[in-house]
Amino acid sequence: MSPLSAGSAGPKGARYWLEPVSLGCLVAAATWAGLTNGWVQDDLPIIFMNDLVHSLGNIWAQFTSAYWPKPFPPDLYRPVALLGFSLQWAAGDGAPMIFRMVSILLYLGVVLSVWRLAGRLLPAGAAWVAAALFAVHPVHVEAVAVAVNQGELLVALILLGSTIAWIDRRRSGQSTGGWWAVGMASAYFLGILIKEHAFVLPVILVALELTVLDDRRPVRARLDQHRQLFLGLVLAVTLALAMRDVVLAGNTKGSFTAEAFVGLGVGGRLLTMLAVVPQWARLLFWPAHLQADYSLQEIVPATSFGAAQWLGLSLLLVAGGVIIGLRRRLPLASFGIAWLAIALGPVHNVLVPTGIVLAERTLFLGSIGFVMAGVAVLSAGQRHVGHLWPRTTRAAIVVSLGGLLVMGVTRSASRQRVWHDLPTLWGQTVIDAPLSYRAHHAYGQILWTGGAKGPAEFHLRRAIDLNPDAWHIYVDLANRYRIADLCYPAMELYRTALIIFPANHLARTSFIACQLHEGRYAEAAATARAGVDVGVESERFRRYVAIADSARQVGAAVGSVVLPDPVSDEAPSP
Repeated sequence: MSPLSAGSAGPKGARYWLEPVSLGCLVAAATWAGLTNGWVQDDLPIIFMNDLVHSLGNIWAQFTSAYWPKPFPPDLYRPVALLGFSLQWAAGDGAPMIFRMVSILLYLGVVLSVWRLAGRLLPAGAAWVAAALFAVHPVHVEAVAVAVNQGELLVALILLGSTIAWIDRRRSGQSTGGWWAVGMASAYFLGILIKEHAFVLPVILVALELTVLDDRRPVRARLDQHRQLFLGLVLAVTLALAMRDVVLAGNTKGSFTAEAFVGLGVGGRLLTMLAVVPQWARLLFWPAHLQADYSLQEIVPATSFGAAQWLGLSLLLVAGGVIIGLRRRLPLASFGIAWLAIALGPVHNVLVPTGIVLAERTLFLGSIGFVMAGVAVLSAGQRHVGHLWPRTTRAAIVVSLGGLLVMGVTRSASRQRVWHDLPTLWGQTVIDAPLSYRAHHAYGQILWTGGAKGPAEFHLRRAIDLNPDAWHIYVDLANRYRIADLCYPAMELYRTALIIFPANHLARTSFIACQLHEGRYAEAAATARAGVDVGVESERFRRYVAIADSARQVGAAVGSVVLPDPVSDEAPSP
């Protein structure tokens, strides 16, 4: 009997223990290499350097504060996520290993929940295959390896648990109102306060109603039956949005807009995202190549229809055809692709742009539907042709499945090591994503701090070449030159940065400091007057005008004039 057709979904004998234990072994094999990883990426500002999560006495403050700490803008509201970080920080006294262990345990919980959900919709063997393929999928590494991405895991757990509860309730014929509806709405509310994309739960439940539950009654009749539940879900999302609105002072826009979308309207964003669709498909079907960053020029803004857009549109049409065409003949495949589409909805970027064009963690939730749909199709195919060549079919399935699991485990384990620390992560990312300006910038900063200034300068210059409008990289490299007493190359970088962003008073102050240091007093006065005209820190720049004019009049010696009041450590006098 092949793995795709073995038995029924109910727990029987040894299988009741063997299947979850084997799934746990797969999770351990795929994730163990990340146990000793340190803090990387957003872990640093949100957990490691954030006093708000370093004490359990700050719980109330976590519910009245933005997710990102100052000086970051108050863009997101995720208080339950912050509470979870506080509990882990307290449990491990700030040790990153505790966070890694929790992430792995959460991942195990998601895998077992996928198994339980698939077990309600597939034969037992096929359900295990779906969960096993999900457990070793390399695209999940980013969600597991970074502590702040625990929100992806927790939301997946809540949505899976709610979906399983809905299926069981509907099949039992019991009421979906009363205290049961309160419990579902409470879990939904909790999920939204962990990460915003949990709001897709009602759409998933509707997709279930239209596919695998196979209730032939009119939709209106079914909605009337479940009115209490859906009213509870509406109340939960309304309350969560109201809390967010109060804490963020009306900022409902969300995070910043990704560079690829700047200046693009709905049409441009649609063209850009159509080119992303094939990358989604590649990462789901064959994630051999992974990368931590997909910024410019890895993702190029699109203004016309090309081959990538045609391919993306074709894939969307195929997905839509599966959802509609297989709704009756193979409802689980229809539901799985619908789940994938629903999960990717919050990051579609066409109507409302976000700060992410593509990130591997955003595929975590959607991949649940992908593996279930894939296994449903394979299971149906095996049932139709397996009787013709039973031994050959069985052997092919076992060998193929074994190969996929081995490849998934090895790729996931090797990818976990990439997230060990910042030097490892960004050193690998400039290889994985050579056109990412952000990767070159980050790696250049790390190399400079480590004393490798030659390679660092190369990567910082490369970042500028890849994104000439990124004024902050000009300023970063210029500040490093200036601190190293190399004002001559720094001044040209400051000048370019101020052309791009004239209101940057920190860069202007540093530029003036270098001009004074080099004895260019007339130029320093002109730069300061331009700062007065911009209107940011005008009084400060009036003082600098006076200093520069005075130095020119008395013929001050080169290197003798120092600004008396640098505005920050980023702009000290040379």
